[in-house]
Amino acid sequence: MKRITVFHLAAMTIALLAGSAAAADLPSAKAPPPPPPPPVFSWQGGYVGVYAGAILGEGAFTLVNQTPLRGSAFVGGGTIGYNWQWTDTIVLGAEADFGYRGSIQPGRTGWSYPGRTDSGVLGTLRGRVGYAFAPRWLAYVSAGLAYGTNFISNNFSSLPPFTYGQLSSGPTLRPGWTAGAGFEYAWNDKISIKGEYLYAWLAETGVAYNTNRGVLNANVSSAGHVVRAGINYHFSAGPLAAPPALVK
Repeated sequence: MKRITVFHLAAMTIALLAGSAAAADLPSAKAPPPPPPPPVFSWQGGYVGVYAGAILGEGAFTLVNQTPLRGSAFVGGGTIGYNWQWTDTIVLGAEADFGYRGSIQPGRTGWSYPGRTDSGVLGTLRGRVGYAFAPRWLAYVSAGLAYGTNFISNNFSSLPPFTYGQLSSGPTLRPGWTAGAGFEYAWNDKISIKGEYLYAWLAETGVAYNTNRGVLNANVSSAGHVVRAGINYHFSAGPLAAPPALVK
């Protein structure tokens, strides 16, 4: 009976050792899937913002001869817009802004000396086409409609003969067009900062002045180069979720 027990113990030991060796030869369990890639940032969604900058006048005051209206003035206001993320790199958008334009001191050349213009408003309604050339960086071109107060001087003087005139009617809101380009950087999923250039042109207008020689009519063209910086708050959902990784 003792021999049988020893024999049985030896057989069990050999069987256990053989099972362990076979288990070691089995393939290991599958590794856990890799973590998903980080979310992809998207420009998609609406936004509002504010901006400030300067306008360099490019208009003209014409009485007998033409005097450039090339003074500079402050501009500032608010923006509202919407972006469509058409592809990974192409972003289409629509933007409207409304703002304040400061008064412009015209240049003084020739025989006419127009005085400082009134301050007024300047706004645009534009389409945008952007290219996302780097993560969170967007370069774009923009064009559309412009509107604003024409660059009309309150008074003028001219020589010879000496003539002094005072504007008999106030400035008016004129339609026009605008075009330009800019760049925008998304600081985070909600805040972006931008810098842009626009050229704005407003329709010409005739104005009347009461002068020491009766009522005289002048022609005013209003245009300018606008350089401004802004900050926008985005209402988008933020980054787009990346597609799930495939588990092999």
